[in-house]
Amino acid sequence: MTSESNRTYAVKFTIKESGVLEKAELTNEDGAVITDTVRGVGEREYCDDSLLTFATIPPGVTGIGAGAFAGCDWLAGVTIPGSVTSIGDKAFYDCYSLTEVTIPAGVARIGDEAFAECNQLERATLHGGVTSIGYRAFAWCESLKSITIPGSVTHVGEEAFAWCAKDLVIHSQMTAKGEDNDENNP
Repeated sequence: MTSESNRTYAVKFTIKESGVLEKAELTNEDGAVITDTVRGVGEREYCDDSLLTFATIPPGVTGIGAGAFAGCDWLAGVTIPGSVTSIGDKAFYDCYSLTEVTIPAGVARIGDEAFAECNQLERATLHGGVTSIGYRAFAWCESLKSITIPGSVTHVGEEAFAWCAKDLVIHSQMTAKGEDNDENNP
């Protein structure tokens, strides 16, 4: 829920049979969809300039589509359920106000540029189960000061943490498994 000028809004999620989040719509207190304020939030659809400040993705969702929340400037927080197994490319790209993210153990893949340009992102925690961190997944997260990477990770894409805070601390439980693990990463 979010509010603006004493108005209350909620987010209505549409989930495909496959379990992938197809879209999210901002609704008013009567449940009416505010379609002219928020565009569909599905694969390659953006919610630029939306009033969405927090999203709790419902249990049962198995994937967050490419670009699902990209450009949600006011999105400060998101709760990702354990049922999610993948986060698509640019899923949270340019969510300027996002400050913290926890990736549950069920997520195996974090897509290319999934959290890139989340300028206020300060902390990211990835739980065991994540095996792949995509190309530039956290690039340009200028406020990112701490990230925890579990030992389950076997691939870190090029420039995954490029252009982050100079004092970024990477807490890694990874072991050397291949050249991708440390290439172009601090």
